[in-house]
Amino acid sequence: MSGRTRWIVLVLLHLILVTVSFWASFAIRLDFDIDRIPRDIFWQSLPMLLAARLASLAGFRLFRGMWRYVAIPDLVQILKATLVGSIAFVILQIWLFGLVGFPRSVFLIDFAGNIFLLSGIRLAVRILRERSMVASYPEAGGGRLLIIGAGDAGASLCSQAFTTTNFQYEPVVFADDDPSKIGQTIIGVPVAGRISEIASLVRRYDVDIAVIAIPSASSSRKRAIVEICREAGVECKILPATSDLVDGSVSISEIREVEILDLLGRPQANLNVDLIRDSIQDKKVMVTGAAGSVGSELVRQIAALRPRLLVLVDRAENQLVYFEAEIKPFMLPGTKLTVRIVDVNDQPALLRLMKESYPDTVFHAAAHKHVNLMEDAPSQAIANNVGGTLSAARCAIDVGAETFLLISTDKAVNPTSVMGATKRFAELVIRELNRTSETRFIAVRFGNVLGSNASVVPIFRRQIANGGPVTVTHPDVERYFMSGSEAVGLILQAAAIGEGGEVFILEMGDPIKIVTLAETLITLSGLTPGDDIEIVYTGLKPGEKLSEELSFSGEDVTDTGLDKLWVLNDIQSELGMVAKAERLLAALPELDEITARNRIGEVVSGYRPASASDLGDRKSPNAATKQTESQGPSDS
Repeated sequence: MSGRTRWIVLVLLHLILVTVSFWASFAIRLDFDIDRIPRDIFWQSLPMLLAARLASLAGFRLFRGMWRYVAIPDLVQILKATLVGSIAFVILQIWLFGLVGFPRSVFLIDFAGNIFLLSGIRLAVRILRERSMVASYPEAGGGRLLIIGAGDAGASLCSQAFTTTNFQYEPVVFADDDPSKIGQTIIGVPVAGRISEIASLVRRYDVDIAVIAIPSASSSRKRAIVEICREAGVECKILPATSDLVDGSVSISEIREVEILDLLGRPQANLNVDLIRDSIQDKKVMVTGAAGSVGSELVRQIAALRPRLLVLVDRAENQLVYFEAEIKPFMLPGTKLTVRIVDVNDQPALLRLMKESYPDTVFHAAAHKHVNLMEDAPSQAIANNVGGTLSAARCAIDVGAETFLLISTDKAVNPTSVMGATKRFAELVIRELNRTSETRFIAVRFGNVLGSNASVVPIFRRQIANGGPVTVTHPDVERYFMSGSEAVGLILQAAAIGEGGEVFILEMGDPIKIVTLAETLITLSGLTPGDDIEIVYTGLKPGEKLSEELSFSGEDVTDTGLDKLWVLNDIQSELGMVAKAERLLAALPELDEITARNRIGEVVSGYRPASASDLGDRKSPNAATKQTESQGPSDS
């Protein structure tokens, strides 16, 4: 049916409904004695009533709505249109014909009748459509849905499930821990029990899938619910946390698999978006290490802030090609994208690139980050983490960049690894450069990014997919974790407020034991830790600590006034670090790996290279044994 034909049909249908309501109003007023209806008054007033009603309905755009999606806002519009139409009719009736012989109560009866008929026909269309959709679920290969949480999010999800064609699950039951809700119904769906009773609800209502619709639930609460669903043998999905909802409203399109961050995360930081946007919009920005985990997330968030120029630098050719293809479709008008293969250790090449673009801000994310690999290749760690930082920093100074931000790590604090020591070295180098240049040099120190490339999460997932075992170095090893998107948002805030010379740290929450991380991933796979998948302890690797720290004892931690972002006032800052870096880098080609490691210890105070005896002490007494007892929250 064409738009014009549909409009004509709707107008005719409304004319009929308005006429029926007007006639019924007289009939009700006269106790359904049809012969007593004053036909001359009825036919005299009807054209005027139709004109008033149609004008008000058109004015409130009620000929354009799709009835199968009718909701409360549409009913409010009908109420408004009916009220306006009735007032107009009363005024015209009094002005043109007076009220002699016209039953006054007809005005009120007709007002109510119009609301009933105009709303009722729309609701009838929606109900018929929803029933036809429910009837089609079995044929469409759908299933029966348990909604966990009978609050606003759960009710919204239930409503949308009944009205969205491509959502092939029928809500059949709610579970909620609020006693006042149990026994009630939402859109005809019963709230039949508590969350702890999910197993019996699954059996009683033949549930195929469950969705956690409690956006404000804590990580520990979500973890408990996932475990209950696993024990009940039902697939469990989730709606995003409140802070992750784009506009604060729930949509069935946002239902997704439960992720590790849902169960081990913490409340996300409240970012000052205006502050970040003002520091990036219409600026020229360069990101080194742009194809890596942190670098790529930096690029995604910076691109959304409309910089004038965004320069992506990395030496990993394949990764950069794939990432360029990913990011290009999301570039906004007014932003130019430049992608270059450049090694940050190649200072002449990097300087040529910077002189093409003259970036205002450089985010230096290029680094070697894997602790165990760098223990075997300290010369590479020095060349990339120290030499690459010094090279990029000097290029930034040469082109007059306003800001240079170094991505550092919690492993730089009291380092026991080559990687941590070289990142600490890099921190000290840029702090010295800050005192001798106009460029603002800033470092941001934080823990692990959950799920980053080659991190423990993807490794555990592969081990689980292969049937186990999952290997954990030590039952007590723990790490700080946060999501990449949150870490980058806080990094951008640090770049916006840094005055130069600061080391910022991100509030990481409580450290997580690695064994808990392993157990959680196994549970998310629908398996039981220790029974279906073994957890084996292998002993700490060279350079690895049981736990990490975010600040030295000599560093004064100060609140920045921004959520989850702190700044360190370093009273241990050392002089001559640039000269020491230059000498070490110049000698590096002639050094063997053991000598290179020892040279770092001569420069970075507090660093103690791992020795053979250290490695023996680090091994777990239960190394290479099966986990037999459940551990507390953990991460690796």
